[in-house]
Amino acid sequence: MTALYKTYYHLHVLPSHVDLAKTESGMGSTDIHAHKNLLRPLERYFDYILIDTPPSESMLTASALTFADEVIIPLQAHYFAMEGLAQAMEQVEKVKQGLNPDIQEVGILPTMVNPRTNISKSVIDTAKKAYPDLVYDFGVDYSVRHPEATLAGIPIALYDPDHSRALAYKRLAEVLDEQA
Repeated sequence: MTALYKTYYHLHVLPSHVDLAKTESGMGSTDIHAHKNLLRPLERYFDYILIDTPPSESMLTASALTFADEVIIPLQAHYFAMEGLAQAMEQVEKVKQGLNPDIQEVGILPTMVNPRTNISKSVIDTAKKAYPDLVYDFGVDYSVRHPEATLAGIPIALYDPDHSRALAYKRLAEVLDEQA
């Protein structure tokens, strides 16, 4: 049995598992390069390797950052988001100062955006003032279509290709491709 699955929509997925949290509790400082050791051999087969990490200062997140070349930080457009964004930026900076000096923050992607609310607008405006060169000029709107796609086991880009969320992720892919 292989842990790397090829999907019918041309993606390869190495899924996580709930036991990963248990693994982290047993990680020591010598395991900080776990992602690098596991994923470096796969780099030659893929154009991009995306790692989704929890929004926390954890050993697994630090390990992912030691492997990463670039970081995109999602920013939920809600009240406490700026505090989390500042912590994420600090963690990237810590990794940059020691474990991975070449890592680059390439963007902050507003998510769960409700353009009709003042809080969404306020959070995005505050982020743009704090990080003017990093906040993307587009975001991912809040919608029930995304959980529907998840339940169907299909990416939003295939589930509803013309939906604003699908178009936002397509735009993100285009921006990343342009930056490469």
